Amino acid sequence: MKTATQSFINFLAAASEFVMAELYTITLVDGTVLRYTTFDQNLIVGGQTFLSGPPNFVRSEVEETLGISKVGTLILEIYANPTDLVEGVPILQKVARGDFDKAQVTVERLFMDENLVQKGSVIRFVGNIGDLDELGRVGASFTCKSKVEELSVPLPRKILQPTCVHTLFDAGCTLVKSSFGKNGIVQAGSTVNKLLTNLIDPDTYYDNGQLVFTSGTNEGHSVAVKKYASTIMNFAVPLPATPNAGDTFTAFPGCDKTQTTCTAKFANLANFGGFPYVPAPETAI
Repeated sequence: MKTATQSFINFLAAASEFVMAELYTITLVDGTVLRYTTFDQNLIVGGQTFLSGPPNFVRSEVEETLGISKVGTLILEIYANPTDLVEGVPILQKVARGDFDKAQVTVERLFMDENLVQKGSVIRFVGNIGDLDELGRVGASFTCKSKVEELSVPLPRKILQPTCVHTLFDAGCTLVKSSFGKNGIVQAGSTVNKLLTNLIDPDTYYDNGQLVFTSGTNEGHSVAVKKYASTIMNFAVPLPATPNAGDTFTAFPGCDKTQTTCTAKFANLANFGGFPYVPAPETAI
């Protein structure tokens, strides 16, 4: 339900002309809050500063319905220059490395009179950034889904299944991520798709794990490791830039969520969240 002050309602009812601006608030999963506006100058709304682009935002129409039977969607496009930085990193590079994944986005429409005196705002959309549909040198496009989507979470939360329901290093797993990080050095011959390393861990140790660069052109960038064998890491998605020999990184192992891996690789059987002895559905009586 949308709410508004009586003075705002009176203004909309009486005004023959008014000025509108859209406000975008994006909250990343690490807690960073970004605020931008489509207006041609910065705006201070509710004590918060909304920056005028670039980056520039374009969105699809918002579909509004009564009830909660349908999950609303919004296509959000961001256009930026290499010089448009967030925390010292080009915004499109942060998109490429996944920093915008699952971020919350709020779209508001601000109303002002002809003298730019703010009269009130209306929330047009609240949801989470989902799939990255397209990423280019000047822009990115996301599909955002409204908060109604969160009502579709399966219950009970803990499902009886052979594999572990926890995510490696989360509160249920209890393992401390920093304790498993191993520092390494990039070797010659590495590309944006694979990394030659000086690590000597057994094959598959870093499968489904993560690597974070600590120096070089990719410093600060984290990437998912698809496969690790013979000291070589293959990535799920290409790196933003080709790493150089001598660049440093920290690698973290992955987990296939089986009881065997939890026991032999992590010695964490006490916190294993799976039920490996549950019979298969077709054999259960």
